[in-house]
Amino acid sequence: MNASSKKLLCSKCRKRVSYHVHKRPNQYVIKGSEVNYEEYYATCDECTEEIFVPGLEDANVERIDQAYREKNHLITKKDIEEIMSRYNIDKRPLSKLLGLGELTITRYLDGQLPSQKYSDMLCEILYDEQKLEGYIGKNQNLVSEVTLKKVREAIQAIRDEKTCRNTAERIALYIVNVRSGVTNLMLQKLLYYIKGLGSAIEGCTIIPDACEAWRYGPVFPTVYEKYKRFADGEISSVLSQADLEDLLSDKEKNATNYVLETLGIYNVWFLKDLTHIETPWREARGELDENDKSNNVIDDQCMNDYCEGMNKKYHLERPDGVERYIKDMKMEKR
Repeated sequence: MNASSKKLLCSKCRKRVSYHVHKRPNQYVIKGSEVNYEEYYATCDECTEEIFVPGLEDANVERIDQAYREKNHLITKKDIEEIMSRYNIDKRPLSKLLGLGELTITRYLDGQLPSQKYSDMLCEILYDEQKLEGYIGKNQNLVSEVTLKKVREAIQAIRDEKTCRNTAERIALYIVNVRSGVTNLMLQKLLYYIKGLGSAIEGCTIIPDACEAWRYGPVFPTVYEKYKRFADGEISSVLSQADLEDLLSDKEKNATNYVLETLGIYNVWFLKDLTHIETPWREARGELDENDKSNNVIDDQCMNDYCEGMNKKYHLERPDGVERYIKDMKMEKR
């Protein structure tokens, strides 16, 4: 239940009043299919009667639409936008490339529900660039050379992204598919702690690849290069569920998920500062100023010794141990 600082006219009280927004289960029938969703509604703080709030009805329509799509396994508008972003293609050229009417994708984005056939078609190209290549082979004469060039470059970038040359890149690919909002800087910090805490969590090395002591903390250079096109923005990546399940070993997945749940909840700049007061990064930097550029390698033995010592003191294999470690390091930072 959320209170609003704004006031609206209550038809019963006949004056402007404060109100609260609530949720309640509801049902709606679309095309003969009943869907369950959570409906937003608001009540007057004085008479408790329901009150009209601009925007709530639109939010409910969106929730009904989402519930219907989920129930019937139809592609969402967000996924269609993701297709356009991934392949660097606009609405009309995408429609043409798929052999659809020129305004089909536009209508879907405006809220029209796709048929199951066309929804499945879009879901296929969302997860598999080879499927889109098949449509390029059949319909390339329907779009411009400029569009084809952009799409082919995007497909190659996706393939490069899926190609992993080392463990750090595989784990990075997993992270950007299971966690939203991950930037390159955040990704580097998560990989560093997976590498450092691997032995504590799973009793073995999880990431054998070297990391370097850069200005903003530890960095895995090949991972940085792979995702630098996203600059400081969110890294977007879409793997099918089957590809995602086969990407990591059980131990790699357990260690990664553990770090995401314990350290991944913190702000990226806090994690950057945390790495700067830990021994491995500081020793690799030597006499360098904090803002000096560097590609000095962080010594694995130094990192292992530090993490082993911290694990003995805090039991970092337990979430409460990580919390105590973070609490003490915050005090040290001050």
